[in-house]
Amino acid sequence: MMKYLLGLMMSVASVVAAAPPPVVPSANRRFQDRETRVVPDFQRHVVPLLGRLGCNSAKCHGSFQGQADFRLSLFGFDFAADHAALVAEATTEEGMRISADAPEQSLILLKATAQIDHEGGQRFKPGSWEHHLLLRWIESGAKGVEAQAVASTEVVQQTQFSPQGIRFFEQKIEPLFEKNCYECHGFNNRKGNLQLKTRELLLAGGDSGPAITPGDPEGSLLVQAVRHRSPDLRMPPQRKLADGQIADLEAWVRMGAPWRSRPVASAAIEAKVLVQLHCEPQEILFSAAGDSRAIRVVAQWEDGRHEDVTCLTRFRSNDDAVVTIDAKGLAHAVGPGDTHIVAFYDNGVLAIPVLRPYSKNQSVVSLPENVNPVDRLVLGKLSKLGLRPSALCDDAEFLRRVSIDVTGTLPAPDEVTAFLMDDAADKRERKINELLNRPAYAAWWTNKLCDFTGCSPSAFGEQTVLEVGHGYSTQWYDWIHRRVASNMPYDQLVAGIVLAQSRGPDQSREDYATEMSSYVRQESPADFSLRKTMPHYWTRATVSEAKDKALAFAHSFLGIQLQCAECHKHPFDKWTQSDFSDFTRFFEDLTARGRMGFPAFAAAQRGKIVNWPELSVGKGADKTLGLLRSGQVTIAAGEDPRAVLMKWMREQDNPWFARAFVNRVWAGYFHVGIVEPPDQFTPANPPSNPQLLDWLTRGFLDSAYDMKWLHRQITRSATYQRSWKPNATNRQDRRNFSRAIPRRIPAEVIYDAMKQATAATEQLDAVRANLKRRASGHLSMRMAGTHAMKVFGKPARAINCDCERVNEPTLLQAIFVQNDPLVRMRLADSGWIIQIEEAVAAGRAVGEKELVKQVWLRTVNRLPDEDEIARAVKHLASVDSIVEGVTDLMWAMLNTKEFLLNH
Repeated sequence: MMKYLLGLMMSVASVVAAAPPPVVPSANRRFQDRETRVVPDFQRHVVPLLGRLGCNSAKCHGSFQGQADFRLSLFGFDFAADHAALVAEATTEEGMRISADAPEQSLILLKATAQIDHEGGQRFKPGSWEHHLLLRWIESGAKGVEAQAVASTEVVQQTQFSPQGIRFFEQKIEPLFEKNCYECHGFNNRKGNLQLKTRELLLAGGDSGPAITPGDPEGSLLVQAVRHRSPDLRMPPQRKLADGQIADLEAWVRMGAPWRSRPVASAAIEAKVLVQLHCEPQEILFSAAGDSRAIRVVAQWEDGRHEDVTCLTRFRSNDDAVVTIDAKGLAHAVGPGDTHIVAFYDNGVLAIPVLRPYSKNQSVVSLPENVNPVDRLVLGKLSKLGLRPSALCDDAEFLRRVSIDVTGTLPAPDEVTAFLMDDAADKRERKINELLNRPAYAAWWTNKLCDFTGCSPSAFGEQTVLEVGHGYSTQWYDWIHRRVASNMPYDQLVAGIVLAQSRGPDQSREDYATEMSSYVRQESPADFSLRKTMPHYWTRATVSEAKDKALAFAHSFLGIQLQCAECHKHPFDKWTQSDFSDFTRFFEDLTARGRMGFPAFAAAQRGKIVNWPELSVGKGADKTLGLLRSGQVTIAAGEDPRAVLMKWMREQDNPWFARAFVNRVWAGYFHVGIVEPPDQFTPANPPSNPQLLDWLTRGFLDSAYDMKWLHRQITRSATYQRSWKPNATNRQDRRNFSRAIPRRIPAEVIYDAMKQATAATEQLDAVRANLKRRASGHLSMRMAGTHAMKVFGKPARAINCDCERVNEPTLLQAIFVQNDPLVRMRLADSGWIIQIEEAVAAGRAVGEKELVKQVWLRTVNRLPDEDEIARAVKHLASVDSIVEGVTDLMWAMLNTKEFLLNH
């Protein structure tokens, strides 16, 4: 009996232990009653409520200048600043924003309930739960985060300033600093060790001493600097402030440099930590338009507390054509498809999948046992959506598509006919392997890697003559090309960029100058691509500041965008300014010394030995930094922080490094990423097929970062080889890979394709093989910024965004192909048409049908059907000469969608 009871007790204990934690009811229930004694929490309740109401949005008080002298941090998360703004004395005669003596007369309540004039209109009704929550918070002392989170936090006593002085600072001086000074002297940058974000930092000053002396404009370095009277002391360095702005700054210092009062302690450190958001349901499956489903969001905090925060959560639909969501978290089905509803609360972002099938009958496709896992995972998603995949494309479509995607090259006419005549079952797989072993594969995918890493002749500074930029960018291209051609593992290729050094450990400056000069000399130049590392990524003028390096690094190697977090809490991601500041500090000791001018570069070309810019990694000091919320790392003095980053990226569970590359390669083949846009890895933009991305990433890691493994897995799949022709179910699908999406071929490929299509027969192989003269190869560096490349969307690689490359058709492109001198020149100088002209002049027979076939094979890479042959032959018979007729046909085919699109 005792054993039985003991066993029963243990069983009950285990059940109790496994029971879900209690959930605190939602705020709209707890604050429904005016008489509630519950005390709202500033971080958990007040700030999220202001966010849901839109108070801290960019259109209201979260804007750069605020509204009506009241400014909140954009999207909330600077709790100290928001609390200070709320409790500060209002600068109007309407009253106090927060009135401790008469809480119900607080402006935050009177304006939001429209009891007095409010430009933002009524945000909630008097007597509502929102009204009760804010009123109860005010009645309870209107405490901020720092007072509640850390009992020992002290607020340093600051000089008390008049309301007029604080208003002058907020209206005149703070906007001036933000617009003109914070880029160099904000929290994320501190040129000359000077920061201007707080009054204490201004008084502490930088390398030259205190920036201001309150009450004494003439003795303040900052005032002297903005006057631009000394060439060695100018702020901002490139331009002078307006006279009125300088006068405002002088008046402010004369007033004693008033500043808004706020706690010195960092609110970001003291803030409560949100562990995770949970949602119910975890996925929504609608069956018809008009269906609705309520969403419940529960916040899990580090202290173990679980609270229903649905009423404090902001919701957004990623596609209103599929589902809409109201402020209460009620989702409404609209049209068929799939998307996500995104929930935002505190620093949490949670995406909830939403699906509504395109057809009532789920698609069932029988799969062979040896099916490509890519197809199994794609078909699994299609089945849930009732999507039937398109059939496989025909052989001609496949050859053209895979040739363009893998090598950036059209197939040759003889290659097309040979492939069509091949009856072997494995001919597609053999062709894929053949293409991956061609030099054009390395050339084209090097070009793509140069897109991602920002290789541009103009990136080395406005003062650098373009010839110098071409020299640097060509070396950059060559260095990557050698590694792609040898199929170096991707992580090793990236390590050669990330950990790049200018000089070797034992290399003298003289030896370094000799080495670098040898790469550009015109006679017998040395091969830069043989260098172990490639430092040009870090020596660009466009990444001279630590913040620029951080932004470029995150985009190039992690596929994430951090720009928003530079100034405020990221609206659709978890990044805060503190996260961005920490990440920036990984690069603050990495500098490029010197710039290469054209005279020195030209001298090196003539064989002279000249000095070259050098990448320097400073010694720095011991520092512990947060690594994009992946934990903290300690970097010892003298340790290269980039080595820490590279080690972290190579960790098997790194959330971005391998996944970002896999996704970009996938997007290169499908014109849409599994995460789309491909450089927007955020919780608010989850993968359309998470299992597919996970499988490809795991396989890529298991293959030791083998890039060709990844290309093979994708191109061998039936998913890649599907026709563009839709069926009744998948016509509207553009994100689940049920069919090929026709897309305009890239700028470089169009340029080369026109050249190839018009080349003489015996020159075809040479035109295709001479990668030094191909826009999709080595010539891409020289062609950057040319008219043809701009028209067809080749990126200038000037910004950190994959969106810079534009592959969408435009009216200007149509005009270009019809009338541009480049197109007319290609036709007028066509080696093939000249051959026809010579044959006609010599009296040799030219078969009209064969000529028509060649036009089609050269342009759209297939044989014409009988109707097309008949119409083309009829045209040839209607013109004065066969040469004129063939020229007309070539021009017409170059203008077809079939030529301009990859399908």
